[in-house]
Amino acid sequence: MIKRLSWLGLVQLAAFAHAGTFYVSVQGKDSNPGTAAFPWKTIQHSCNQTKSGDTVLVGAGTYNETVTITHSMSLKSAASTKPIIDGTGLAVPANDAGLILINGVGHVLVEGFEIRNFKTTNSSLVPAGIFIEGSEDQVTIEGNLVDQIENDGTNAGNINAFGIAVYGNSPKGAITNLVIENNEVRNTKTGNSETVTVNGNVNGFQVTGNLVHDVNNIGIDCIGFEGTSPIKGQDQARNGYVGLNTVYNVTSLKNPAYGGSQSADGIYVDGGTNIVIERNIVHNTDIGIEVTSEHLGKVASNVIVRSNLVYFSNVVGLSIGGYDSHRGGTLDCTFVNNTFFENDSTNSGSGEFQIQFYTKGNVFKNNVLFASSQGTLLSEATGAGTPGLTSDYNLFYAPSNESWTWGTGIYGSLASFVKATKGDKHSKFGDALFVDSATLNFHLESKSPGVKSGVNLGTSIEGTYDLGGASRVIGGSVDLGCYESSTPAP
Repeated sequence: MIKRLSWLGLVQLAAFAHAGTFYVSVQGKDSNPGTAAFPWKTIQHSCNQTKSGDTVLVGAGTYNETVTITHSMSLKSAASTKPIIDGTGLAVPANDAGLILINGVGHVLVEGFEIRNFKTTNSSLVPAGIFIEGSEDQVTIEGNLVDQIENDGTNAGNINAFGIAVYGNSPKGAITNLVIENNEVRNTKTGNSETVTVNGNVNGFQVTGNLVHDVNNIGIDCIGFEGTSPIKGQDQARNGYVGLNTVYNVTSLKNPAYGGSQSADGIYVDGGTNIVIERNIVHNTDIGIEVTSEHLGKVASNVIVRSNLVYFSNVVGLSIGGYDSHRGGTLDCTFVNNTFFENDSTNSGSGEFQIQFYTKGNVFKNNVLFASSQGTLLSEATGAGTPGLTSDYNLFYAPSNESWTWGTGIYGSLASFVKATKGDKHSKFGDALFVDSATLNFHLESKSPGVKSGVNLGTSIEGTYDLGGASRVIGGSVDLGCYESSTPAP
């Protein structure tokens, strides 16, 4: 896990001299000196007038402008306010189209704004709520609300927009020490693009505590191999932590870029490497969590997915491997202590856990899989039966019609599945005995077959805490799923 970066620490490290505090108000004037008594009127004017290390406090009200941050600074809402940067009526430019744009400027904090209503019907334009690009160190985006960023164009193959986008695209080097924390991003229409994305040469990042919902494409994405970075060997989001986020109501069903396909992930690692996906809640998405690469010959690698809760997905709870034989795959990734509940509501046959093309060296242990009435618990979708997966110490259950698909075989019991695959020898089939799944309480009852049934894989693999914040290992034992049974039920 990447240590939380404090803004005070960033400023101290930057060693800015004579930093000042300035003010913006809708009642101000840009001819004013920017003091509390005589504030400026526009946020952009404050960015133009201040110096590196300065703080700008923005008062309540609506600011109908785009903002480009031109130097290291802290741009914050004034106490007890949430000023609005509103794009209503503003033209989306052909390049660098963010309501807030940070390009090649480090030591920046943006905190406490509502950023909304940046829209276009021109399929060739790309609006964004917050857009960060270039090469910079220590950028923090914290406590903002990003709402109604939309591309409503009709050219399906060319529709793109972003809620919060980070593109490491500079020939000078990586974006480092990036923090995206405690933001809410909602009601976006992003076409072929993602809601919150970290793409290209981004080395060292955390995406934590965010709420992403009611969007028509991927919620959170960590991307590699798209040609974003011009530096050879550095075109991957890497060394990151995605934790404690809640992602829901994510579907591409009515997204014109997808033609009715339900293919939007809650959390997606598309070619990223050395990333921990931990303690997230993902529900009512098309695909809960996916780890792979869309580029042939490339992989998502060394990703750990642990202590997450995924339920009510439309197509599948967890997917690994390329979605067809012309894509990349999943290498040396680990999936431990997750709970998957009643996914695949469309009865696609993908079930709780889907394995696709080009997977090798992956581990799937200590998980709870509770299927809906469609019954599919695990599907090896290629038909090859060679998924490159070590699976064991899991708890499987389906109220009826339970099935596992492996190669060309479909198995109607855990015993027959184990016999055919030689895996899951310590796994169990039985009701997980959640405290109350009807109220979404997925703690295990003390008599659950998942209690003290896991294998202790060590803190570096299974993490220190469960989803609720309790110790992952208690008394030397590990429970299955996202919660330890001793965690107090809410």
